[in-house]
Amino acid sequence: MSDSNPKQTPIINCHTHIFTLDHVPDNFLPLGLAKVFRWLPFRRLACWLLRALSPFDSRDLFSRYANFLEVGAQPSQADVLNKLTGYYPPSSRFIVLPMDMAFMGAGEPAKDIYQQHEELAELARNSRGHLLPFIAIDPRRHSRAGTDLRQYAQQLLDKTHTDGTRIFKGIKLYPPLGYLPIDVALEPIWELCDELSLPVMTHCSRGGVKSKDLAPSTAAHYADPDHYRTILSTYPNMRLCLAHFGGSQDWQKFFYDVGSRQEAALDAPHNARAHMNWLTKIMQMIKSGEYPNLYTDISYTVFNIEDYMPALKVFLRDNRLRSRTLFGSDFYMSEQEVFEECFLSIKLRAELGEKTYSTIARTNPVHYLNGLAYESKEQTLA
Repeated sequence: MSDSNPKQTPIINCHTHIFTLDHVPDNFLPLGLAKVFRWLPFRRLACWLLRALSPFDSRDLFSRYANFLEVGAQPSQADVLNKLTGYYPPSSRFIVLPMDMAFMGAGEPAKDIYQQHEELAELARNSRGHLLPFIAIDPRRHSRAGTDLRQYAQQLLDKTHTDGTRIFKGIKLYPPLGYLPIDVALEPIWELCDELSLPVMTHCSRGGVKSKDLAPSTAAHYADPDHYRTILSTYPNMRLCLAHFGGSQDWQKFFYDVGSRQEAALDAPHNARAHMNWLTKIMQMIKSGEYPNLYTDISYTVFNIEDYMPALKVFLRDNRLRSRTLFGSDFYMSEQEVFEECFLSIKLRAELGEKTYSTIARTNPVHYLNGLAYESKEQTLA
């Protein structure tokens, strides 16, 4: 994939992951397979067997699972990053979102979140501005481990490149792991993000990872976009992205449940808005203009490109919504899908047209990052 004008603003993929099996708990996969898959001979055998189930189709379901496991089992985050960058033009940049999964009821990871962040910082220092890491925050590090979350985040934000510019660009939250965004322990983080106009990326889909201790309905409740209405009003200077544009389940609901598209007042009680699909909620919140620093991204959801692309093209005709939508792929979760990352990105670009694609993949990410992607000459690429 190449750009015809190498001096234009680079593509920024706003939603990627490069953590490895070392960073997930031992019981993250059923039967403790995460721990077993760290053993190279077993992993090679398992992936060979998965691919052997359909030897003539490299993108069948089993082969895609093998691809996913192989990427996650890379020796380091650097190896995963190398695979990701190979899908995009050389000048592209990537917001990388770590995951703090220590409190999801699945045991301890081989490498804790502190090590994960340190590895990201070192990678970013050597990336010439390509890597834009966020900080994973879980309020239970305060309530259970006694960590001062604001101080912890500030220490990471104080890490700099050789030219003095900040390495970590924002905050990552994942409420389905077992907490609400309105948890009182997160208030110092919201305050910090508001003071510094930092970008925050939060999981906003019924799918994905969840705490082993939560029912799916409870985990979904934790991710509900309505939780952020008060937060956005209280901390208007931070930049918040509700990732996944509500998720595939709610896109399906939008099409087939007419009642779910009926909007309740933006300030209505939570239960009065419970019937609304999350796609409708997010579009209403953004288009209302009440939250000028609210964004969404199309990560993972857009992989159902045949079903959702016509609607996405129509939605993005709205000026405000188009200016608050970000390109993201959710790599390497996307390795489980029929389309490869490179194919998906090119097809998205072709379907949306160069102008709209450039808006969501180049212009909007710079605004979302509050200029943090281009802070210095050292980090500016041709």
